[in-house]
Formats: sequence, structure tokens, C-alpha cells
Amino acid sequence: MSTLRQWQKSLILGKNEVFEADREYRTKDAEDHTFFNTETLENEYKLAQAYANVRTLEYRGEEQIEVETFDDYFVPREVILKTRFQAVERPRPIFPSDEAYLNTRNWRHYRRGEVLIIVDKAVYGAVSGSIDQYVLDIGREGYWGTVHVVTGGGPGNIRNYIKNHRCVGALLVGAIPVPWFELANDFHGATTSFPCDLYYMDTNANWSDPDGNGKFNSVSGNVNPEIWVGRLYTPTMNGNDAAMLNDYFTRNHQFRLGNLGHARSALAYVDDDWTGFHDCALDEQFPPSEITTYTNPDTTDADLYKAEVNSLRSWVQLCAHSWTHGHALHVPSAHANEYINSAYFRDTNPPNAHFYNLFCCGPGRYTSNDYLAGWYIFDKASGGTNHGLAAVASAKSGSMLMFEDFYRPLGRGYDIGSAYRNWWRARGPAHDLNERRWYYGLVLLGDPTLTWWKGAVPKLEQPQKEDVFDHWPRKTQLRWDPVNLPGARYHVQVDYFTGNWAEETGRSCYNFHNVTGNTFDFHFVGKQRGRWRVRAKVDGTMCRWSPWSYFRYTV
Repeated sequence: MSTLRQWQKSLILGKNEVFEADREYRTKDAEDHTFFNTETLENEYKLAQAYANVRTLEYRGEEQIEVETFDDYFVPREVILKTRFQAVERPRPIFPSDEAYLNTRNWRHYRRGEVLIIVDKAVYGAVSGSIDQYVLDIGREGYWGTVHVVTGGGPGNIRNYIKNHRCVGALLVGAIPVPWFELANDFHGATTSFPCDLYYMDTNANWSDPDGNGKFNSVSGNVNPEIWVGRLYTPTMNGNDAAMLNDYFTRNHQFRLGNLGHARSALAYVDDDWTGFHDCALDEQFPPSEITTYTNPDTTDADLYKAEVNSLRSWVQLCAHSWTHGHALHVPSAHANEYINSAYFRDTNPPNAHFYNLFCCGPGRYTSNDYLAGWYIFDKASGGTNHGLAAVASAKSGSMLMFEDFYRPLGRGYDIGSAYRNWWRARGPAHDLNERRWYYGLVLLGDPTLTWWKGAVPKLEQPQKEDVFDHWPRKTQLRWDPVNLPGARYHVQVDYFTGNWAEETGRSCYNFHNVTGNTFDFHFVGKQRGRWRVRAKVDGTMCRWSPWSYFRYTV
């Protein structure tokens, strides 16, 4: 495999590389089970020149930067790691009676595969209700969620446990053991150690720790990840702040109902050293007209970022020198930096976007108390309301490059976890030193099953829940609050109960496509119960279904 710089040079010369893994994107709609194919994964990197000359990220803060070391992490937890590993699969929560058919796993309703929700036993009792709601939420989207409560052991136990389940991904909740990687000859020739969650995503390569110090320092074999992995590790209480976890799952649920707000827009905020990144390939996911881009060195200061990140958007891409607890934005006219530290998002004004990609040094070092990326998605009880749900960040110097390989699948309808996994696969089955320097600290924080359009959900107004009608003919008007997105059309589905629901058995429901406006008139099928739901279609993207609403005719 060529070095990263040689590879980037080949891109500039127009020698496109076709990656063996994921040669073709396949995107599916979980509800109507239709598949469509898009172009072969043969990328032309618009940012090739910028990547080839990319300025290395640096740890840069207001004061002397202190990063929590492996020893700081390991020593307080040593007694835990020495205890015997135990994992208990909990019973799944039960769907309401009208959705009881979702209590049994079958291909019709669970085509997206199994998701392991792995929860630290120390916090499970306090968050079990939130976890159950999450299992129901993703179940309605076609994921078979299973809950696994773990205690003791170390990273090897967790990896083997994941490997023994044929899952598409895992969500790690609380202080799940951290795999550390030690990299000799890191940037500036230093030897560094850092959390490396790629270890959990890759289930078949050989990760080795020859000196037995608890840190991996080499990996061989095919490192293409088989699954995605996301973490919910709070920036307080060593990852196990139950109040913050419950608040996160509540916001997650509200987002899926369309109650948290939604936006089909993005911000690219690119500080001085990377102006050639322009919109960072966000136009692979959003129309260019919906992307706000700042690259002018005289403009990209801390105050403007505070204002822009406070706006409701789907995605924010920040490129800035940083450290674990803050960002440093350069101001040329002052020959100085302006800073935003963890306390600002934690105590003063939390950010309002939903999803983040932080091209920054260190904010994803989740083993450190008050780590900055944590405050992009977690919220303390007082102050403003945080709308964050997921962030890609790095636990070391370096971050994501080749943004096209991440944003393109998101633009094709992938969820964040699948797009992140495919980004890793596009790096190839082996990684040279530069790739390990840039990428091995990457972590996906938050729920990987999300994406922007899952928050664009119409709210059903009429018939109201459990309305009863006794008129003939059975003319019925459906009415809903539209999503606040220009050009949206709607797909309306009406189901009927004859001993079971049509959606349960595969019988055809009533389906009405490309409805403009927010009302629809139809004649119901008979003297029986019915239910209806609506979803928006925005420029070809089918958004998430609303929940079912039930009614009944007596004549």
C-alpha cells in the first residue's frame, strides 16, 4: 500500500482508486423495503490538493495542555479490570399490543440487523428505562436491539463478546473498557498513547500488546471494520453520569418524533490553516445553497463560531487547532488566538446543531473529565438546552480527512454509523504510519443509527388518537403539521385491522404518494379499526415515518 502522501499525490494526478470493500453503495428504505443502487465507489477527491498540503493539527490551548494519560485512566480502574468479565443479556422491552408483531425477530421487520447496546452494570439500573425506549425506537426503524449488561474484564472481553454476535453495530453506554493504542513516532516523533475504538469495530485483525503494558502497539491482517461502534461516555463521573445519559436518550427519542426541531442545512467553519477545504465536502450531503461556509482568516474568530454553532442546523464541520478541553481560533489581525473552552458549552451556551465533525486535536479524548466533544452532545441540568446527538472527534492529534467518503454515503441515505464504517473501509485493509497518526484516535460519540432526516417527522393532527366515527360513507380527512422544509411532499399510509394489521403480514396498505399540502381525503375500507402515518419526502430523501395514530369506524 502506498503512503498517505503518495496516495494523495496520485489523486491530484487523477489516478482514482477503486476500493475493494464497498465497491457499490446500496441504500435501502427500511419501511417499504425498496433498494436502489448508486454509482460505484470510485471517488474523485475534490479536496485532493488541500489534502496533499494539509497542515498538521496541533494541540493548542490557553494554558499548558495536560492530557490524561493511560496511567491516569488505568490506575483508578485497575481493580475493575482484574475482576471476572460478566455479560448478561437483558429481556427485550415489549411493544404495545398493536405492534406486538415487532416482538419477534423476522426478516420482514428487522432487515437492518442486530444492534448490541452494551451497558456498564454500574449505571444500568438508573438508565434501564431509557435503554428500553431506545430499543423500541430503533426497532420501529428495522434494527433488532439487544441489551447486554457488562461488568469486569477488559477490552479483549468486550471485543470477543461483540465478535460472537452477528451484529451490524454496537452502542457502548457508560464506562465500557477502553482499548488504548501506543504509537511510536507519532507527529513530531513523539510516542503517544490514546483510546482507539477502531479495535472494537474491527473484529478479525490481530491487535498485539507484546510488552503486556495494556496498550496495543501494532495490528496486522485486514483492518477493514466489519461493524460500527458508537459511545455514550459522559464528560462527568468517569462516563457514568446517569442523569446525562437519561437526558441524552430523552432528546434522542424526541428527535425521532420530530419534537426536537430539524434542519436540512450545515455549517463549514474552517480556520486559517485549512482554507482550501472550503465546505469540507458537505455538498455531498446537502445542497450547496444550504451550506454556510466560513474560510476567510479575518472572519473565523471565536465569537462568530459561538454565534453560528448556536443556530439550529443538522451538521457542523469545524476545522481548528484545539486541545481536549477547548478550541483555539487564530485571529491574524491580533496575531493571537481566541479560545472556546469546555466551560462555555457546559455552563454558558450549549451548541444547537444536531451532528458534528470536529477536525480538531483531542476533543474526543473521552477518558478525560470535561472533554470538549462530550459537551457537544451531553447537557447538564441548568443553562440552555443542548440539541447535540452525535459527534465524530479525535482522542489525539489528527482527525478525519477524505471527508467525501463520509458525507457521500450520508447523502445517499446511510445512517451515521454505516457512513463512518464505510469511511474507514475506504482507507483500505492496512494502514501506514501517516494513517495511524491521523485516524487511530477517531471516535464516534452518540447514537450511530441517526441521521439528519430522522428528525423531519410530520405531527399528526386529525383524526386524533383513538377517534371513533359512525358516519357513512366513511369519508375521512387526514391532516398533519408539515415539516419546515421547502418543497416537501408526503407519503401517506393507511392500515386496517382484520385480525391483524396489513403491515404485520405483508398485505398491501393504502399508500398515497407525492401528496402536496398537509391534508388528504379518502374513504376507509370498512367497519373496523384503522391507523395512519405520514412521512416527508425532501428532494428524493424519504424521511422517518411518524408514529401510528389509531381510529375506528362503527358502521
